[in-house]
Amino acid sequence: MTLSIDFYLNWDEYFEAQEFFRRYRYSIAPEKVIGGVMVTLSALWFFIDDLSLFAIIGLVAGLLLVLSASHLRRWASKRKWNREPLYQTKHKVSFNEDGVYFLMGQIESNLDWKYYQRMLESPEGFLLIYGNDSFNLFPKRAFRGEEMVSSFRSLATSRLLKKSNPYL
Repeated sequence: MTLSIDFYLNWDEYFEAQEFFRRYRYSIAPEKVIGGVMVTLSALWFFIDDLSLFAIIGLVAGLLLVLSASHLRRWASKRKWNREPLYQTKHKVSFNEDGVYFLMGQIESNLDWKYYQRMLESPEGFLLIYGNDSFNLFPKRAFRGEEMVSSFRSLATSRLLKKSNPYL
């Protein structure tokens, strides 16, 4: 059985997939932990060291980190998107028992299921993860109906389970 989809990614869904993956990896965002520690230590320092100017700077820096990190991530992601033309080309993808075949612009690849570590499903799509910060996004809107979505989910789940469990 071969399932085929084609789609153009848009930046908003790409960024939302990145944020979904980040939320999956971290229960608490690292910038909130670091910023919170900076704020706490700076506040203690401020009161212990007679209203120190450096403590105020640390307090402000910690607050800025907590409040601006999501905006900086969005800006960095948009820059990456604009510099990478492959994100904006038409994606033609086929899935079968052997693997995943991609055609993006003039780039062609045929990846075995062993290339992927796991799959995550968000409300908008599927993320096939192949590295610490790397994934392929397949939006659900690219599939022709719920039956095709279910077929892909079953295929990917069965292939990824067999990869991780040598007894299947």
